[in-house]
Amino acid sequence: MPVKRRLAKRRTDSSAEIAAWSTAFECEFDFFHDLELFGLFSDAEVKAAAPAAWKRLGHAFLATWTPKDTRETSWALDQFGSP
Repeated sequence: MPVKRRLAKRRTDSSAEIAAWSTAFECEFDFFHDLELFGLFSDAEVKAAAPAAWKRLGHAFLATWTPKDTRETSWALDQFGSP
């Protein structure tokens, strides 16, 4: 009898999670569906999970984020305040 092949569990590091949340932190929506990897498929789920993710990842996001011409501050910073 052949041995059952086991798939390795997908592990993500914090830099991958910050990259996935960056669009949502910047403009409120996950336009590129980066957060589907983390089980968030709709905008309502993203908005519900955003406060906890902001507390956990906000400092690292702000360290790498630069203001753009269209936004002077990120949506998450306006919405939730300093992490």
